[in-house]
Amino acid sequence: MPTFLDLYATRLDYELGTNDSNVLFTTARRKNSLNEGLREFADLTECWERESTIAVLTTQGTYNLNSSLVIPKQDFVRVTADGPTYRYTDASSYTTYLAGDDLPRRDMPWLNAHQPGWPQSSGATSPQSWYLNAQDGALQLGFYPPPSLSTGSTAAIVLPYVARPSSLTDDTSVPFTDTAGQTRSDLLPFHQAAVHFAASRLELLRKDTGASDRQLQKFLGYVQRYIQAKRKPGGETIRPARSYFSRASRRGEATGLRAPWWR
Repeated sequence: MPTFLDLYATRLDYELGTNDSNVLFTTARRKNSLNEGLREFADLTECWERESTIAVLTTQGTYNLNSSLVIPKQDFVRVTADGPTYRYTDASSYTTYLAGDDLPRRDMPWLNAHQPGWPQSSGATSPQSWYLNAQDGALQLGFYPPPSLSTGSTAAIVLPYVARPSSLTDDTSVPFTDTAGQTRSDLLPFHQAAVHFAASRLELLRKDTGASDRQLQKFLGYVQRYIQAKRKPGGETIRPARSYFSRASRRGEATGLRAPWWR
C-alpha cells in the first residue's frame, strides 16, 4: 500500500517529469498539495464520512456544528444527504427513532411560509423537521419544534456528516486512515487522484496551464469513477400494481365476448 512518501515523491516525480524537491517543487509544496488533493477528493466524492452523537437538551432547538462540544473531531464539512436521526428513550427505556421522511428537512424560508410564529414554539416530545442556518459565524443544526424531554427520558441526535481527512505528516502514513489506525483499503485505487491534483497545482509554478489542466482532468476522472462505482448497477424495474394480463382480465376472451369495435 503506497505511503505518503511514495505519493509525494515517486509518483509525483513521474507526473511532473522531475525529481526536483529543493528549488521549485519543494518537499513542503509537494506535501501541502497532496494533502489538499486528498481533502478535495473526499469533499467531491463524500467518501470520508463520520457520525456524531449529540445529546439533546430539553427545549434547546439549535446546535452549533462548528463547536467541539457538538463535533468533537472538528472535521465537519456538511451534513450527508441522509440527514440526522432523532433517538428518543422514554422513562421505561423504550426507544423510538425519527429519520428520513418522518423527519424531513424544512429550512427557515419554508417554516416562515408554512409555520407562522414557529420560533416561539415551546417544544414537543419529538421534532417534526430539521433545518440548517448559518448565523454569527457558525452553522446551526435546528429542530422544529424544539424537543421537550419529560422526567426520566433522554434523547440524542445521530448526525452523519461528510468529514475532512486529517493531513498526512509522517512519511509512512497511509491516506484515509482514521485515528484508531483503521485504513480504508477500498480507497487504495483512488490514491492516485491526489497525486494528479498535486501535479495540477504544482504545474502552475512553472506557468504551464495546459499541463495543469490535463492533470486536473485526470483528477476529476478519478472522482467520476468513484461516484459511478457507488451507483446501483443496472436499472430498476417498475411493476404495475395490477396485472392487466391476468386470467381475470382475459375473461372476455375466454367466454367468447368481443370488445366493442370502438375500443
